[in-house]
Amino acid sequence: MTAADSHGHGHGHGHYPYHRTEECSWHPEEAARRLASLSPSHALPSPDDPTSSSSSMRNSTYLLTRGRSTSEIRPLRRAFGHNALHPSYDDDDDPSAPHPCRALLRQTTAIALPILRAFATQLKEPLILMLLLSALLSLFLGNRSDAVSIALALVIVGLVAAVQEYRSERALEKLGDLVPPTCTVMRDGSARGGVEARELVVGDLVVLGT
Repeated sequence: MTAADSHGHGHGHGHYPYHRTEECSWHPEEAARRLASLSPSHALPSPDDPTSSSSSMRNSTYLLTRGRSTSEIRPLRRAFGHNALHPSYDDDDDPSAPHPCRALLRQTTAIALPILRAFATQLKEPLILMLLLSALLSLFLGNRSDAVSIALALVIVGLVAAVQEYRSERALEKLGDLVPPTCTVMRDGSARGGVEARELVVGDLVVLGT
């Protein structure tokens, strides 16, 4: 099993080019070929160059049988980020220390975006939509005070619900951090147990067991 779905969707400096539905149609050899090409040290092969095609085949075979090499881990993590919904960036992953303003902006964005997404989700509730419609009708009929009152009430209720949802998600994440999930992964041809799930990178070969 290769670790692919949860990487690179805006979490790192690079962009993961594949979608979950596309990955589900891959057979193991195709998955290994595509994921091997994402390594920063791997040049994309030209279809007219048999040497490049042969090199790509060797890389995909190595990935499928021996997993990622240790030298690939840091560049891949720097490119696509940690295997986490809300990843954090360590100094080892990014050699350039962030500017204080950028660090503050990153922290603010990490808090504000989930709240705004939760707020947008609240606006899709049927009851909220009905109240929005009534506010629009009140505005259309000239009852501006009623429309403003309804709109303010909706904003307050939506923000409170969004903040509560955000706090609940963060509490669940902290509980997960107490006992972080681990797995066994193939690196350099050998199985390594006890690797934290957040440390996986794109193309990691995960060993499953019962």
